[in-house]
Amino acid sequence: MGDVTSHYRDLLAADYLTMVGDFDARVRADKGLFCGLDLECETGRARALDLGCGPGMHSVALTKIGYQVTAIDRSDELLDELKRRTEGSTVHALQGDITKLHGLVMPGFELAVCLGDTLPHLSSFEDVDRFLGEVHGVLGARGQLLLGFRDLTQVLEGVDRFVPVAQTEDRIMTCFLEDLGDRVEVHDLIHRREADGWVLHKSSYPKLRLGEPNVRNRLKAAGFEIVHSSVDQGQVKMLARKVALSPS
Repeated sequence: MGDVTSHYRDLLAADYLTMVGDFDARVRADKGLFCGLDLECETGRARALDLGCGPGMHSVALTKIGYQVTAIDRSDELLDELKRRTEGSTVHALQGDITKLHGLVMPGFELAVCLGDTLPHLSSFEDVDRFLGEVHGVLGARGQLLLGFRDLTQVLEGVDRFVPVAQTEDRIMTCFLEDLGDRVEVHDLIHRREADGWVLHKSSYPKLRLGEPNVRNRLKAAGFEIVHSSVDQGQVKMLARKVALSPS
């Protein structure tokens, strides 16, 4: 069993864009999501955080609706791709741990987004709570947090555990899900066409088994109120607004 940082560094980062597919289409989809939730910035001066930003689809979409973006990820490879795609824009890329935002960024953000299954990548439920607390602390008054993640609470059995991910002329990406109780072990299998033919590259890492009710309760405990929540084909989208924490 590996961890998410080494998994991305040693296997997935090199083929992440294959998994993303059409980058511009993903940007348009994200922009549609943000606009549908009335997250546009009218002034062009509001700041947004893209947490677990990957190669930058969410960041680019945020700039298109008026935000100045700070994008954070652990992967140097994915941040390099983000910098290439956002050169000359209002995106500032940082390598860092999204559960340790204080000292990394200045507080006062109007919006934070954490999409693309970043939340289940955290190593424990305690880290989820720590992350939500950190985000609460760096958002300004009434700042908002948009979460997106796959609901992994349903236990898959048999051949349903095998999930096709992406395919091109020289890549075939598949994953296999293994039930580990409160976690799911994700085994990524990537066949790459190389000089001597097809070669299998493989690695695995755990994901937290998160569902909408669980995350809803954790958001409320961290000092957020739920603005929107939806589940579509296992994909959860939750928009929450910061409220003042009661003094202890």
